[in-house]
Amino acid sequence: MKLNILSAGAIALILTLSGCGNKEVAPHEKVTIEKGQIAPGLTVGSNIELSLNDQFDKAHKIEESTKKVIFVFTKATGHLVKQFFNTQSEDFMQKRDIQFVADVSPMPSLILEYAALPDLKKHKYPIMLIRDEKIAPNFKNEANSEAIMIVNLDKLKVSNVKFVSNINDFQNEIE
Repeated sequence: MKLNILSAGAIALILTLSGCGNKEVAPHEKVTIEKGQIAPGLTVGSNIELSLNDQFDKAHKIEESTKKVIFVFTKATGHLVKQFFNTQSEDFMQKRDIQFVADVSPMPSLILEYAALPDLKKHKYPIMLIRDEKIAPNFKNEANSEAIMIVNLDKLKVSNVKFVSNINDFQNEIE
């Protein structure tokens, strides 16, 4: 019992110090990229290949039918996207051929296992998780890493990428 209380206290302290409570997205002007390289492994005109497990440890991959892939690389953008999807029907993403990818690789494993994953499992829609810190840089656009990245696809080929930081722009881009 004493160990559990100490563990809970340590996790709460780490969450507080690591800023896990910060849910505010920094204002960011909407950006659209229609040509060129977005990140080391992501270029407009090339195919996207990505296979990851979700919060339930179920394997997912970007399919030919996928129209949009939403990437988040910060806690704040992740909370914003989850906030939106939590107000939609359970099949919202499936009907629109949307995949949601969250980078959790910078998160300490204890925090991921005992705080983040239990929270993520409350969401019924799949969230593909980047757990390997070597994968994230392939998809992360450093100049826009504080924004929500929406990759628009046509049969796996990247047609353009949009970066948004507020719920209205996000909703307009995915509906």
